[in-house]
Amino acid sequence: MKKILSIVLVVLVGGYFFAGYYVYSQAASVTCVVWEGDKDNRPDNFSLSDKDVTWDPSKYFVTTYETVNIPVEGTEVILNSWWMESQSKGPTVIVLHGLTSSKYSPDMLLVAGMLYNNGFNVLAIDMRDHGDSTCEDGYHSAGQKESDDVVASLNWLINEKEIPATKIGIYGSSLGALVGLLTPVKSNNFQALAVVDAPFDFETLVREEMAYQGFPPLLFEPLYHYVLLFERINLLENSPEGSLEASKKQPILIFNGLKSDRVLPHHTDDLIKAANDNSIKTEIHRYDVGHTRVMYEKPDEFSNLLINFFTNELN
Repeated sequence: MKKILSIVLVVLVGGYFFAGYYVYSQAASVTCVVWEGDKDNRPDNFSLSDKDVTWDPSKYFVTTYETVNIPVEGTEVILNSWWMESQSKGPTVIVLHGLTSSKYSPDMLLVAGMLYNNGFNVLAIDMRDHGDSTCEDGYHSAGQKESDDVVASLNWLINEKEIPATKIGIYGSSLGALVGLLTPVKSNNFQALAVVDAPFDFETLVREEMAYQGFPPLLFEPLYHYVLLFERINLLENSPEGSLEASKKQPILIFNGLKSDRVLPHHTDDLIKAANDNSIKTEIHRYDVGHTRVMYEKPDEFSNLLINFFTNELN
């Protein structure tokens, strides 16, 4: 009987962790390459052909830029990035992409052009396991390790470009927004944050993403425990809520697409509440558009709001 119970226990435990591995391998994997549709994009020439818009983005092209490589301390990760310098030691914004995206995405290049053409320096980075940066393991860690990439970028700007922390802002879209929100728990060497469709409660986000991809949401537990035990990553170690508590109350510009099906609008509600609870100044703009679509549906308004925010905060 004991032998049978032992076998049953092994099967159940093995099945539990296999389920966690399977969901992790499907839901958290990234390709470590530039998406085929973006590979020809550069700051000085990019297309919106797959964005279902008819307007010309050429006024947002950046003709002067250089490729830089930023090491992440304590790792072998190198962040391949584009540095666009508008004015030496002037106000600067780090631009962070979304999941499976890269600095080649029009989501990033459009924002970079808006900022650069209004006098801001821009550092557009490929986070680890994305674009041209180091392929560490082919999985994202929901910002737990990616926030180290932002810390490395902040240090590079301060040490290599001699830009004061008071003149540095962070912009992030989707996963990049989550990473930006997680940064203060590791570094407060920046002055302001702008986010588009930011995830807030990661466990809830994962359950919702599982449902979106056709997995039962209850599989979060085996996913979490598999990653914790075998990958040695606590996906819930740092949270946006805890990070805001550790922040220096940097103001946050919030954009939200109310029709987003990837990051549901309640995440923005939760972000606003947490910011208010921590006496953090927010500027909030919500639109009846899909996930990260605001810059394509309302480019002029989006640009003006973004520029005004960073102009006021990075002075």
